[in-house]
Amino acid sequence: MDLKEARYILAIAKHKNIGKAAESLFISQPSLSKYLKNLERQLGAPLFSRIDNAYIPTYVGKRYLYYAEQIADLGKEWNQEYSDITHRKQGRFHIAIPIMLGSTLLQPTLMEFHKRYPHITINVMEEVNFIAEQTLTNHSIDLTFYNVHEFPKLLDYQVIRTEEIVLILPENHPLSEKAEKKPGFCYPWLDLSLLNQENFILLYPDQNTGGIALKLFSEYQINPPILLHTRNSQMSIQLAMDGMGAAFAPASYFHFLAKDRSDRPLCFSIGQTPVVTTTIAAHRPKRYLSQYAKDYIQILQEYCRKK
Repeated sequence: MDLKEARYILAIAKHKNIGKAAESLFISQPSLSKYLKNLERQLGAPLFSRIDNAYIPTYVGKRYLYYAEQIADLGKEWNQEYSDITHRKQGRFHIAIPIMLGSTLLQPTLMEFHKRYPHITINVMEEVNFIAEQTLTNHSIDLTFYNVHEFPKLLDYQVIRTEEIVLILPENHPLSEKAEKKPGFCYPWLDLSLLNQENFILLYPDQNTGGIALKLFSEYQINPPILLHTRNSQMSIQLAMDGMGAAFAPASYFHFLAKDRSDRPLCFSIGQTPVVTTTIAAHRPKRYLSQYAKDYIQILQEYCRKK
């Protein structure tokens, strides 16, 4: 199996259609069909079953694709390393990130990256329903940015920043009078046990902030009513600012959304010790990172230090 062969078969598996695969490879459909037939003849087994006009990998095909992905990955890493060695500042930079994190972290820093690398094409995959491990199965993704409260054990990563998770309430909420200054906390501190009867708007437990919320409720031994579950961080914050219920969010998310409002929504520190989340840039172990990817991580770290 060579790199060209691997890319051809991966394209067919991705598109499940010879015509679309050929178009993505910039070759003719008859050429790709002939290539596949010759390869299957050499192997002595079909790589795809034709089901309802779709190309579905056989068992042999699935095993072939497993190794084809590794070969394609190595080919991409070689191209990146060769580009770095020869100082060619051209290429494609693929980033995966939750939408709110993209707005608060990427948007303010991409112009600086563009000034340094004007000929790098940036592809940003933004998701509301964001699960980091799923993005890292996409072999085209260079870096995945997301928030964690526990560091991943099976990924390589660099820390971008650490910030507080805050409680968000609307302007003039009665409990704001109970807040107090406390050493070590960035915002007025509010005893979470006071919110046992307060409606909450939570992210789902498999999301970073949603998991933190449930842990806090357990620590404080409270069981407040959950009015709404959502995977959309922006929605939860906006609804809390509007007074529908309390919400948790990284402090940067709160400030980003609060700055354009005519009212003055409130945020509070919570927890026995500051509740923090850490933003990381993650990638698959031992994967080669291009110089421009490394430089972008440094741009982000410098930006966060100055905030």
